[in-house]
Amino acid sequence: MSDDLTLCVEILEKAIAFEEEGMAFFQDRAEHAPTTFERNLFNSLAKDEAGHKAHLVRMREDLLRERNLDVLPDVGDDHIADVRRIFDTALAAAHDPYDYLPEELEILKGAMEVERRGFAMYDGAAASVKSHKAHAIFAHLAAEERNHYALLKNTYDYLADPEGFAGFDGNPMLDGG
Repeated sequence: MSDDLTLCVEILEKAIAFEEEGMAFFQDRAEHAPTTFERNLFNSLAKDEAGHKAHLVRMREDLLRERNLDVLPDVGDDHIADVRRIFDTALAAAHDPYDYLPEELEILKGAMEVERRGFAMYDGAAASVKSHKAHAIFAHLAAEERNHYALLKNTYDYLADPEGFAGFDGNPMLDGG
């Protein structure tokens, strides 16, 4: 295998494990969420992570079978989650924005950290590969993690201060560091 192919397979294996960890984290949070709002958000994020994992597994299997980076799929924006829609849907199902426990904010901080780590991993992967297709895939996955972070950050801001919540911000500052 070429160096870039070997690197891509190694990155995909780490990414699959990371997505499994994220999926388990969000499923657990959804099961223990005290509000419908949070349950809906965490279930949506767990579903996204499961989709990422399935996509990554297919890519890894294709690379191992074909031993060629040309089998990597082209990337389009159609896979990027509509985080504003997810937030609005979860918010519409919420009963009382003041009905939350302070620990929930800490849970959201933990979830934001999971997404920040995912962003850093995929952003680093995009920077480390030479293949244009591999770079595009990892950059796309970094954008997905950034969108998840935005969803969680907006949820945190809303629960922390419902009256002061100025509205959904879809453009967070996230440097992966």
